[in-house]
Amino acid sequence: MSTLKTFSLCIGLGNDHKLLSSFFMLQHLKHLKLQNCVFQPPSSFYGFSRLKSLYFHNVSITSKVLLRFIFNCPLLKSFTLIEDKKHLTGCWNSDFVELFTCLPMIEHLCMNSSPLKCFASGVLPDKLPIALVNLRVLNVSGLCFAKEVDLCCALLLVTSSSNIEKIKMEMCYTSEVVSQSAMNLIDLVDYCNVTLDNLRELEMRNMGNMKPEMDFVKLILGNSPMLKKVGIVIDNRVAVNAEVKMLRELLQYQRASTNAKIIFERQ
Repeated sequence: MSTLKTFSLCIGLGNDHKLLSSFFMLQHLKHLKLQNCVFQPPSSFYGFSRLKSLYFHNVSITSKVLLRFIFNCPLLKSFTLIEDKKHLTGCWNSDFVELFTCLPMIEHLCMNSSPLKCFASGVLPDKLPIALVNLRVLNVSGLCFAKEVDLCCALLLVTSSSNIEKIKMEMCYTSEVVSQSAMNLIDLVDYCNVTLDNLRELEMRNMGNMKPEMDFVKLILGNSPMLKKVGIVIDNRVAVNAEVKMLRELLQYQRASTNAKIIFERQ
């Protein structure tokens, strides 16, 4: 048992499962997947030094415990954090700088909007002081670009990841009015020095007819010289004539990559 390298525990509906103290003694773990669990390690536990991939889905945990845990997993390359608000316990006042200081080797990052917004405390910088040079795949879900904080989170992660190869954004469709700050955010910031030389693919799902979403796609098109594919899945609530206008606008936009194909689909 002590030499176990892969551990997966996915609990269905009901009360969250509290992990036994013996779990935290599995120091040979390389791959860990937990769902609907309570992560409360003993004070003597600092992390899994050999862990390479971590998947948390609705795991009850505090900010302090999470950061301490991943900081002591120095080989971590793949990190998935999908949480709802009730599982983010205690005071979440950490920021992105603290988070990514703990993830120097991260190559694959998947997060949804709830933990992202928790780490977006205070004033967000235009770019992280710690470049995510190893990040290759970014997968973010539940963001709404009608809100400035959501758009800022996405921009911060993308512009800080110079070696990114694939970006996947699953949007949260909304009919609410776009905030004025979000409407003009990309227009007001100079991104001419942002070059995504290794980006090959952008995927946008549940996309609506919203200016900040279009501006985000244009930013990627204009700064990714090796881009091969832009896949956009339109939300069914978007009118067909609006979809045609969006496609025409993107096809006419000047791209850094002449090989980039833009593919539109309906959900």
